[in-house]
Amino acid sequence: MRTRVGIGILGVALCVIGPSIHAQGGGKSPVPPPAQLRTTMENYVTFLNAGDADSIMTLYGDNPTIEDPIGNKPISGRDAVRTFYKGAAPRLKDHVRVAGRIVVTGLEGAMPMVAELGGPSNAIIDVVDVMTFDTNGKIIVMRAYVSPR
Repeated sequence: MRTRVGIGILGVALCVIGPSIHAQGGGKSPVPPPAQLRTTMENYVTFLNAGDADSIMTLYGDNPTIEDPIGNKPISGRDAVRTFYKGAAPRLKDHVRVAGRIVVTGLEGAMPMVAELGGPSNAIIDVVDVMTFDTNGKIIVMRAYVSPR
């Protein structure tokens, strides 16, 4: 019984002093606050609607990977990802909106969107982008789950 109590006290002690160890540089790298990652995801949609691939790239880390849509071969590296957005962003200009709550946990976020493409097909596409971030709040992985209506 004493061992269990000792472990419980140790666990409580670690919960209390853990944050101060972390703040002093010990432990893992800090995780950006969820609001920062949500803002990055909102900016992503803003830049898509502007058709601005260069601004989209400011949101990405050093060696990003995207899979858009899921099932396509992943695209890796800043140059390849920039090339993807140079082609995709102008086609999505003024056609994308966030369609629900952006959910962030740790270094990952999920964002439901709708793309209303108009034109002859008048296509409406439901999308959920799932992003992984580095500790600086930059996107390092983006995966797009896409479903035409």
